[in-house]
Amino acid sequence: MNIGLEKYRHYYETLTESELFRHVTHNSLNQLLEISAAQNWPKKTCILDTSHTLYTFHILITGKIKVYHFDSSNDRLLTLFLLQDNDVFDIFSLMGCGTHKVYYEALEDSEVLCIQVPLMKEWMKENPLVHKSFLSYTVQKMNVLERFIINVALEDIPTRLARLLYNNMDKSSRQYQSICGLSHKELGALIGTTRAVVNRHIQNFKEEGILEVSRNQITITNIHLLKEKLLEKRSSY
Repeated sequence: MNIGLEKYRHYYETLTESELFRHVTHNSLNQLLEISAAQNWPKKTCILDTSHTLYTFHILITGKIKVYHFDSSNDRLLTLFLLQDNDVFDIFSLMGCGTHKVYYEALEDSEVLCIQVPLMKEWMKENPLVHKSFLSYTVQKMNVLERFIINVALEDIPTRLARLLYNNMDKSSRQYQSICGLSHKELGALIGTTRAVVNRHIQNFKEEGILEVSRNQITITNIHLLKEKLLEKRSSY
């Protein structure tokens, strides 16, 4: 990696804060950075080649990237994960499981470390302790996906929307970070529905005094009413 000392230090400190690399030695982290290439992905950068992650492993340093599936037959998009600082992709391909049909898009300007998969595999062989961290990380992601599938299959859309808002809200400020600034289309993709449906239910929440919307920013005005939505079992799709 041919970068300035300040940037190098920034990457090093970021990796030490990651649960994946926190217990890796100083020398091993330096070796990882040596085989990495830094890339800046401007907002709306897309990776549409599903074989891309067969050859390159990525560590997200800063930014926000969505992982999604798109069905061209009905023009529907489903967001599986929102990746943020210190997330990685794609462990599926890194472990030799082949390609899978997911795509990536930067939802904001993002900085990514890219590592050739053979080099990453060799580094992991020399640092076997990271396998436990990677397994734990994978299990966490599977738990997120499991809850997502259950919610989409068993809950109505108002409940899904309420859960998305409640789970991603800073309970003290009632503001959002992970979903901050996302369009209603992006919010819909996170709960398995469309922009029009999200628009309708956000307007309903607004009329019920649950939230306010200003410049694509949602602020919860009554957290108790929002929590009540999680207990309702309606079927208003």
